Amino acid sequence: MKKIVSLLLIFILLSCSSKEAGTDYHGAWLRVKKVNAEYVLVDCGYDGESIIATAQTIMYKGVMEDVDTKIDHTKQEGDATILFIDKEEKSYYKFTWANKDKGIAQWETKYTDSPAVVSYFVNQTNSDKIKVVKGGEGDCITSDGKDVGDVVNDSFKIGDGSKVLYVEDGDCISVKNTKDEMLYERCFENSIVKIRQIKGNHLPLTIINGSKSLDIDFMSQGDGWVSKTVTYYNGELKTTQAIEVSIKDFDFDAVISKFGNQEVTPNSGKASLEDLKDKQKLHDLDIYSIADILAANPLSNANVTTYNDAAYNLIENEQFNEGRIILLEVVKFAPDRTGAYLNLGDAQWGFDDKDNAKASYKKYISLMGKATAKIPQRAYDRSK
Repeated sequence: MKKIVSLLLIFILLSCSSKEAGTDYHGAWLRVKKVNAEYVLVDCGYDGESIIATAQTIMYKGVMEDVDTKIDHTKQEGDATILFIDKEEKSYYKFTWANKDKGIAQWETKYTDSPAVVSYFVNQTNSDKIKVVKGGEGDCITSDGKDVGDVVNDSFKIGDGSKVLYVEDGDCISVKNTKDEMLYERCFENSIVKIRQIKGNHLPLTIINGSKSLDIDFMSQGDGWVSKTVTYYNGELKTTQAIEVSIKDFDFDAVISKFGNQEVTPNSGKASLEDLKDKQKLHDLDIYSIADILAANPLSNANVTTYNDAAYNLIENEQFNEGRIILLEVVKFAPDRTGAYLNLGDAQWGFDDKDNAKASYKKYISLMGKATAKIPQRAYDRSK
């Protein structure tokens, strides 16, 4: 009898371990390069490859294109979790830990008849522990000496879209009108510049220098751009201070010096479930942060309303992809939550995922039953 009880306990423990391993792939993953026995992040001056995985979808973000796919089914093979994206099991993403302590995973990808490709990725929550190296010709996309102009890394429509902000070659910005006429440009020496895709009539920039970075929203003022506040990140430390700085006179070290030796409030830098309740913090979140929140806080009866409301606010702010990712998890957890399907349809429609949007609208109309008077006209129009 004792032996049977022991075997049952072992079976239960193994079952629990298996379930935990089966969800380890959830979250955001950044591509790393294996150099000898070390894994490093390669800085090419533009966003590198990444994977964002949830229980229902997996998104591969490449340098040249993105692939957003619904997971058909999963299988566990030893230590590997295989995410099949078709019923025939010809296309898949296979996840295996390479170094769990460091958050490094091996991802094997295969599409139909193409050969399998093996790459390494670090979970975004562990990325601050990985060494960053400057990319060379073998790591980065270059013009190979051809006169192809500046490499545009990212762009952002300012305000009503009459002006567009561009980041070029990783360290330069330009502002142009709809006729592609240059309105402003400058480069930032020894820094990397990224755009925070936050809707508004401003230039939402992150300027990075080593382990330090600054988040600054420059507002139009006369012929220039000026900010009244700066958020400073030093490793895992963060603080925001009222500092007036113009983009024309911006100097990274000079701005840093204005923070003096004041004590900086510790901040893990990781988004939390509470951030979804604050509209400003919510709108600052990107899909990587939201994927991390979902992975750390699975849907439950206690938080489903928080997630649903956050998704609605994101859609209202035209952050359709962020809202879509949340709502896919909401309807999976609560398939009878009628309003979530309407919101999901809106998010998918705004994200230009029309086929899935039609299915969501049809599901919403079906769940509404006889309460047809409450169904918005767009649900009917878009479900056709």
